[in-house]
Amino acid sequence: MRRSLLALVLCGLILGALGCAEDRALLQKRARAREDLGLSYIQRGNVKLGLKHLREAARLDPENPDIQHELALAYKEMGTYEEALPHFKRALKLKPAFPEAWNNLGTLYLLLAKWDQAVECFQKAVDDITYRTPHFAYNNMGLAYYNKGDYERAIRSFQEALKLDPNYGLCRVNLGLAYEAAGRLGEALETNLKALEMLPEYAPAHFNLAGIYLKLGRTKKAARALRETIRLDKNGTFKERAERLLRRLKETGALK
Repeated sequence: MRRSLLALVLCGLILGALGCAEDRALLQKRARAREDLGLSYIQRGNVKLGLKHLREAARLDPENPDIQHELALAYKEMGTYEEALPHFKRALKLKPAFPEAWNNLGTLYLLLAKWDQAVECFQKAVDDITYRTPHFAYNNMGLAYYNKGDYERAIRSFQEALKLDPNYGLCRVNLGLAYEAAGRLGEALETNLKALEMLPEYAPAHFNLAGIYLKLGRTKKAARALRETIRLDKNGTFKERAERLLRRLKETGALK
């Protein structure tokens, strides 16, 4: 009798565990469906509706680090940075070896002007040997050091990114800015010209080139770079800045 009762209890426990596992699998399946729907809306530009479905996915599967990461990115996209932060942290608590999340958390800290926290996140990303695109994190690390005013470390970070991907044009533009800020104008000019070979239609690089030429006293070349900026950036802020600088050069007689 006791053996039969014990067998029934054990059977009940096993069936209960199986039932819980089945329930969890069902919840995870429903969560994946919500996650896919949310990401689909976000890709189509409807971040608000996408966020609604991702929140429901997180409710159904609260231990899923990918959903937490996607929630963080959606909040970041909407500009609600303080709401993005806990989801990044939750994703990384659930999955510490998550270099993409470390890099994206670092970019959030860049937006919040928290340079030291950003550098720490980017370092964690590049230290992970499974990270497939460490050049992005090195470039972002360079931006953090640049904003801190540590131009030499910024230069080294951008150089590391370019070792991994020599065709990373935007990083080369950033390296040119760091060389210029460090007073290394010859290297700034060479780097910026090489960046423009990769990105000939990128207006900010033409504007940066104008600034370097002005520091080198090459006013006519600076003016040409400013006119090219205006041509390329028809309705943007770089066009306005280039027009103001060109007017100033004419008014001061620097450009005849």
